[in-house]
Amino acid sequence: MNGQIVWKKVDSLVPGDTSMETVRTRNDQPPLVHLGQVVTQEVIETLKANDVKYLWVQISQITPPVVNPQKIEKLKEEMKDIFQSAVEKMQVNKNEIRNLSSEIVNDIVKNYSDKISLIFLIQQNDEEYTYIHEIHVGMISVLIGVEIGMKINDLSRLAFSSIIHDIGKIMVPKEVLYAPRKLTEKEFEMVKKHVEYGAKICEKSNVEDPRIISGVRDHHEKLDGTGYLRGLTKDQLGLEPRIIAIADVYDALIANRSYKPSWSPYKVVSELVKMASFNKLDKELVQAFVSVVGLYPVGTTVLLSNGEKAIVTGNTMGHKTRPIVRVASGEYIDLAEEKKLSIVQVLD
Repeated sequence: MNGQIVWKKVDSLVPGDTSMETVRTRNDQPPLVHLGQVVTQEVIETLKANDVKYLWVQISQITPPVVNPQKIEKLKEEMKDIFQSAVEKMQVNKNEIRNLSSEIVNDIVKNYSDKISLIFLIQQNDEEYTYIHEIHVGMISVLIGVEIGMKINDLSRLAFSSIIHDIGKIMVPKEVLYAPRKLTEKEFEMVKKHVEYGAKICEKSNVEDPRIISGVRDHHEKLDGTGYLRGLTKDQLGLEPRIIAIADVYDALIANRSYKPSWSPYKVVSELVKMASFNKLDKELVQAFVSVVGLYPVGTTVLLSNGEKAIVTGNTMGHKTRPIVRVASGEYIDLAEEKKLSIVQVLD
């Protein structure tokens, strides 16, 4: 399918949008809307009547994505193979990961411009999320790396580390990892260990670069020492884990999981900025991320100064508060160029 996938408020849906998820009120009831179904006014009214607030939809696309959805789908399937092979051998194939990393880096470097659109795939279940999450974190990490001026070799190392940052989760029991509820303290301690397991899998796979291992082992550390497992502080953390930490939090919060609903992209960016202000995340790296995605990321529903509702479909580098938007008529407006209009409110 061609188009841009965004997380849209049901109030902002327009007939012709395509649903990218199946929504049910109960498992024993027919869906309110199917994956791939074209949204009609009747569907919109049904969603509203059932108190559904948001829907992942596909809209027509104007700004080419830095990595297209078909490529992300392909990379996800390759990541699934890497994880399943690791389960059998307790090792990863370095060449496979290196090739996959190169594809991400090459696409982003090639498509990086002053107009940025970042598309994510929607997972159908929690296990599927594991593989998509690795790819998403790789994409976001590389974008941050490009924005701060990292060289190709360094970007490749960052991509390698970020796309296997959760490889240690293969050693966490599935009933704990995919529990559709809040974990007990004991279970959370088991999940925390995935960073240690990941580092061991890297070492067993003859991944010798300490910066790659650091990204896998230390991406849950916080700059103020409150992270896990080792309670490291900013001075003890390399660049890779500090970048991966931001990408990891962003993708985890926008994802819809069995135990939590999606956050809006705008809310997540606000949370990252807040975490940086509390010395949890690296402030300069968060600023680099915001430079790429804007203060109003793709998918944010906004109210314009002329009273029209619009949805953000892309961002212009250097114009954090003036994204590219699509209004209800289907018209695209680049607020970086259309100076008479501005965003007066976020509707997410």
